[in-house]
Amino acid sequence: MGDPALQHGGVSPILVGGQLYEGDAWQSYAMMVLHHHHGVDLVPIPDKGGGDAGIECYTLSGLAYQCYGPEDEPLTVEGRHRKHRRKMTEDVGKFIENSEKLKAILGPTVITHWILLVPKVESRETHAHASNQTARLRDCGLSYADPKIHVVVQTLDHYQTSVAAVMNSRLTRLRLPEIPTPDYASVASDDVKVMLGKLQKVARLKDEDRRLAYAQKMLTAHLQGREHRDYIRDHYSELSDELEHLLTDLEERLDLEFSLSDDRPNILLNRVRQETESRVRRAISNLRDGEQRVIADGQVADWLMRCPLDFAEPPGVNP
Repeated sequence: MGDPALQHGGVSPILVGGQLYEGDAWQSYAMMVLHHHHGVDLVPIPDKGGGDAGIECYTLSGLAYQCYGPEDEPLTVEGRHRKHRRKMTEDVGKFIENSEKLKAILGPTVITHWILLVPKVESRETHAHASNQTARLRDCGLSYADPKIHVVVQTLDHYQTSVAAVMNSRLTRLRLPEIPTPDYASVASDDVKVMLGKLQKVARLKDEDRRLAYAQKMLTAHLQGREHRDYIRDHYSELSDELEHLLTDLEERLDLEFSLSDDRPNILLNRVRQETESRVRRAISNLRDGEQRVIADGQVADWLMRCPLDFAEPPGVNP
């Protein structure tokens, strides 16, 4: 099963515990999480050659999973419940009807929980239907099901540690899309003038050519960093949320702590750049170094064009 959510501009997404997926992409992602959570205890059941008999995988400890990501998002609360109810009814039915197949698949394993794993649950009626399906299963007296078996509905909120691990491992493999030629016209000329005015206070950038070359690099980082962050926001929103939180916190420090600093502009600028890069690394630890620096410098460029990052006038310069 592929993972089209890895492709930029892939499937039409929904928000799944901070991650964006739907349909087959959700099922693929959920299986990654379950593999990490259960390790070698998890036994996937291939869906070729006769169907999955009402479960997608099971654990040797007795948990049976059916992963289901409804399509046609966005759905209403009632629409999502109807899909969940229908999926439970159909697949619990398969779990009952395919007894010979399941006996062969499960061997000595006895299922204690039949779990429908979905992106989100919004209706209490979904859990009520799971209770009805629990009674249905218990009444059947299946040899491969515990007499006190439960049918439950879960989301990935139950597997947060594994969700984070899978996201980071996928990000390790991820190569952010190639960035198109920066559209410098998208930056207001007044903002560029503000940045150049601030950089003029940095001693090593007094020379106009050097200052313009430095500003060009920062402006490029600003545009490329924006592209990177947009992509991460669209495909890895939990990481994006953490990044935005850390950078917003740092911006508040710029307004308070750094604005009172007596350090020379070049020292202060380097401090801010280093601190920003450190926070980017904290939020997105497995991103390549060059991409982390682009995002960090892009954020510093943004602060230079706005109010948060400014430098006191050098001694002897009248306001």
